[in-house]
Amino acid sequence: MQTLISYIDKGVPVIVWYETLVGVFVGYEDYGKILLYITGNNNQPDRITLDNALEGRPHNDGWIFVGNRKEDRSLAKIYREAIFAIPRHMSIKTDTYCFGAEAFRAWARDIENGKFDGMKVEEFDTWSYYTNYLCVLATNGTASHEFLRRAMKFNPDMVFLEEVMRLYKKTADIWHNQNGEDLEAIGGGFNITLETLQNKEKRARIAAKIRECGDITDQILQVLNEGLQTLKE
Repeated sequence: MQTLISYIDKGVPVIVWYETLVGVFVGYEDYGKILLYITGNNNQPDRITLDNALEGRPHNDGWIFVGNRKEDRSLAKIYREAIFAIPRHMSIKTDTYCFGAEAFRAWARDIENGKFDGMKVEEFDTWSYYTNYLCVLATNGTASHEFLRRAMKFNPDMVFLEEVMRLYKKTADIWHNQNGEDLEAIGGGFNITLETLQNKEKRARIAAKIRECGDITDQILQVLNEGLQTLKE
């Protein structure tokens, strides 16, 4: 507690991260019995008692005290390393999970192979079974562009990222911009129902769209690999 107070007195917030509380401590009252913290998109702090703030805190972590900078790295280098790491992450495949194009194909197989047949409505967790994956698809397709633009701004030789952005835009269109043929329009968007996933004809159309995203993701990986190879030469 004294460490937290000393950090706040210096104007350095303390990060809090565990199941019941996520945000930053930015102030305190009554000698620390009340803590002020900001969470989510709030721009003003909330108040919480110290006892409530400690409830659910793990034994070995939960409060993060940021110390002095250990090394000075340029944003250009950080973005460059992040781009170079993407192909490796997109190619991960284990016995229990996978990323990249293979993840889309595994998702499509689950839908087509009857994973939801016989499932009752009360057993169908929409987020866990479907919209979680759709959220990733939609986010990558619509929100990756600013990151890629910044990477190009700091690394002008990464011109191939323009093509990567174009391809990600195609996946976003498959989700929600194909003149009535996108996932949202055919019932495979955030409006998904268990009834749709149990209908062989409807789910076949949905799985086909998801596989299209997998094919485009293959193209994204190819563009990245080829572009990054030229930078190594």
